[in-house]
Amino acid sequence: MSVKNTFNILFYINKAKQNKEGVPILLRITINGANATMYTKRRIEPYLWDSKSSMPSKREVKCTDLILFLETLRNKVFQAYTELCREYDDVTPQLVRDYVQGVNGGTSRTLMEIWDEHNEELKRTIGKECSYTLWQKHNTAKNHFISFLQLHYRVSDVPVRQVRYHMIREYEQFLKGNKGLKHNTTIKFLQFTKKITIRALKSGWLKVDPFADISLGLKETDRPYLTQDELDSILAKPFKNGRLDLVKDLFLFSCYTGLAYADVKKLCRSEIERTSNGMWWIKTRRQKTKERSQIPLLAMAMEIIEKYTVLSKLQSDELVLPVISNQKLNSYLKEIADIVGIEKNLTFHVARHTFATTVTLQNGVPIESVSRMMGHTNIQTTQHYARVVDKKVADDMYLMSQRMNIPLAGTN
Repeated sequence: MSVKNTFNILFYINKAKQNKEGVPILLRITINGANATMYTKRRIEPYLWDSKSSMPSKREVKCTDLILFLETLRNKVFQAYTELCREYDDVTPQLVRDYVQGVNGGTSRTLMEIWDEHNEELKRTIGKECSYTLWQKHNTAKNHFISFLQLHYRVSDVPVRQVRYHMIREYEQFLKGNKGLKHNTTIKFLQFTKKITIRALKSGWLKVDPFADISLGLKETDRPYLTQDELDSILAKPFKNGRLDLVKDLFLFSCYTGLAYADVKKLCRSEIERTSNGMWWIKTRRQKTKERSQIPLLAMAMEIIEKYTVLSKLQSDELVLPVISNQKLNSYLKEIADIVGIEKNLTFHVARHTFATTVTLQNGVPIESVSRMMGHTNIQTTQHYARVVDKKVADDMYLMSQRMNIPLAGTN
């Protein structure tokens, strides 16, 4: 059976410390018989103090502002006690006093203060350890949480101590319901949020992990890719429009190298090497993971490079291809899809998936080699593409069995 805490706040004056400005007003915080004294930094003439109410006399107009100050302080102490009770099993009067005064670690950092610090640090590493896109995603995650707080709590920020399991669960439902985000996108934003709470935990600003017992696992999804016929349809389609012709080339370059948008954009002359046997290679580190990626250049990819530049004339740090923004690329790719009759949602990242499936795995390239070329941190990521290829093999064999009337084992 739990014992209920007794909590009391009392204002009083110390007549022994009188000076020309009056006597000091003190605040006594009492919890379960133990107490701590706090100076209010205010004084009053003794005759203006009402000992029955333990407050300045309400009959005196000159006491109005002082009464308002003390009532505000009282509310602040009550709020501090309530917040500390959520965090600590044993709340002492000294802990409450320190929390209010902001001493001995009592200062409560807010969630958005910590988030802003994190994002600012991330911003300073753009182009080194972080991509601009990743920094943008962290800002979007922060803005989503602000929108959530405004809707559910009528505030734009909260002390980080108040971020609890229930709040994170509410935020998850907000992302899925109000923002209409799918499961994996929601999980990504929750992962960004967890980075901030981990920072607070390690700094001692947060004592209880709000993500304890919350699963942040992603659901396996089908990654769209182009079939050989679809890839050939883009390859064979000439575009007189220079804008679409560039987008076509950039997309095909990714299809034949497996490079993601960020890696195509940052590709410079020093990352393209020619070995002693005459073979050309792209040797780079992925912008996203910093993993090493080594890709033998197919003739089609080299032709695209040579269409836009002369490698021998480039300085080592000069960019190889004229890459436009990802947003414009994806917009123009939809235009290309309509022209060539591809019904899939064509985005630039589809090219990377196409390299993994149609260009490599379906043509017998070992999964270990594909993983190395794509710069995956572990082969399990690449195995997802292998499962897609297995499905394609199964579908092809099923159609063959139907044509030849030879059932596959287990299907009859």
